[in-house]
Amino acid sequence: MFEVQSASFEISGKTLLSPIDFTFGEGKIYGLIGHNGSGKSTLLKLLAQQQPVSNGRITLDGRPLDQWKPREFARHVAYLPQQLPSADNLTCRELIGFGRYPWHGLLGRMSRHDQRQIDRAIELTHTEAFADRLVDTLSGGERQRVWLAMLLAQGSRYLLLDEPLAALDIAHQVEVLALVRKLCQELGLGVIIVLHDVNMAARYCDHLVALHSGSLLAEGEPSTLMNGVNLEAIYGIPMQVMNHPGTACPIAVLQ
Repeated sequence: MFEVQSASFEISGKTLLSPIDFTFGEGKIYGLIGHNGSGKSTLLKLLAQQQPVSNGRITLDGRPLDQWKPREFARHVAYLPQQLPSADNLTCRELIGFGRYPWHGLLGRMSRHDQRQIDRAIELTHTEAFADRLVDTLSGGERQRVWLAMLLAQGSRYLLLDEPLAALDIAHQVEVLALVRKLCQELGLGVIIVLHDVNMAARYCDHLVALHSGSLLAEGEPSTLMNGVNLEAIYGIPMQVMNHPGTACPIAVLQ
């Protein structure tokens, strides 16, 4: 499991994340919510080894992150940044194949096992129909599914996703989150995801972690955290919470 122990982050004398204590386990989806600049992406980058903690520490399986070598760490944790790298002139299958890098290195040859992992990732994400197309020719939702397939090919236990719904329409948002939910349940993955839409977070996440101005403000299951008092503290505007008539999932609406 990930254990965040009084971890904080500062840059140029400015505190972006105040000391936080929290534990992330496998088999659950954790939604990081809060206003812009609340520290969601900063926390995710610390977990992903993209930035070192300024104080405190973060451990994976009881071992501090700075003691993990990058390729070894990538066999356990896969990270999808908000700004995706360029995939010019790559087919979907080629991009998904990059997920095997932590296992054989940059110049290593693909083994049969690697190919099986790639095929499995394509099957799990239902990307067979466009596996041989160029990534840049896909729709936003299709492209996100291919990037998720690359993370699955990596064979990691944790997926760290920074705003994977950005620029997607509502249909593709639901498609991507439903797929993440399905993968979490079937594979027992731990998923930590940054989301702006609190209703999407409440519907698809098992546990919500609310940040405000770099501090941990509240955390808990959606049914517990989603109330008017908490949401106004998180977002600074009054909201009313009701249950979805079909699923009983809490829904927040502006008053």
